[in-house]
Amino acid sequence: MDRILTFDCYGTLIDTKPVFDAISNIAKNNILNSKDAVNIYVNYEDRLMYGETYIPYDKLIKQVLEYCDMELVTNVFSKSYDEIISVHKRLKPFKEVVESLEKIHKKGYELALMSNSVHDIIDYNLDALGNVFNNVFLSEDIHAYKPQLKFFKYVEERLELKQKKHCHIAKGYWWDIVPCSKLGWRKIWVNRENKKGNKCHEPYEEVHTLDEVINLI
Repeated sequence: MDRILTFDCYGTLIDTKPVFDAISNIAKNNILNSKDAVNIYVNYEDRLMYGETYIPYDKLIKQVLEYCDMELVTNVFSKSYDEIISVHKRLKPFKEVVESLEKIHKKGYELALMSNSVHDIIDYNLDALGNVFNNVFLSEDIHAYKPQLKFFKYVEERLELKQKKHCHIAKGYWWDIVPCSKLGWRKIWVNRENKKGNKCHEPYEEVHTLDEVINLI
């Protein structure tokens, strides 16, 4: 039986902290509350992903920055759009990720990436990850954001996962682990933040860094 692993990208493989640092710094440099700015950014990102019809992620970021301006009564965030997109393109993997992906790939697994992103951004992130993925599935192509089951069912059908030995590996609990439970996928939760999971979504295996996955597959 063919063996395949699907991965989440941001937070699982790629460290997104620089995005929030950039939002925080824009606020600080303009004498605004940095904590409020980051919270507003995160909240509106979720609202626009799941409360509206599909918007490509780069255009969604633009709208999120406009809402940051609205909430904080300024115009500095919209003016920083190009900077924030550039930060997304320059994001780097967590320190153990590239070597771990290489080891997993050498074990004979087909690797697929599932991300709430667009090609214009993810292409840079894939370079940073060593271009080891056989398939890449993006919200831009599917017109749905995880955790919408449309995204997961699309990947399941395209890769014929029901006929393969498959496991999904992700840090996002709500975005990945919950929908995997609904579809009966085997899953490994990369719990980088030491959160507490919910028994109703078991069974899942839990690790804290990607290198720990190698002994579970």
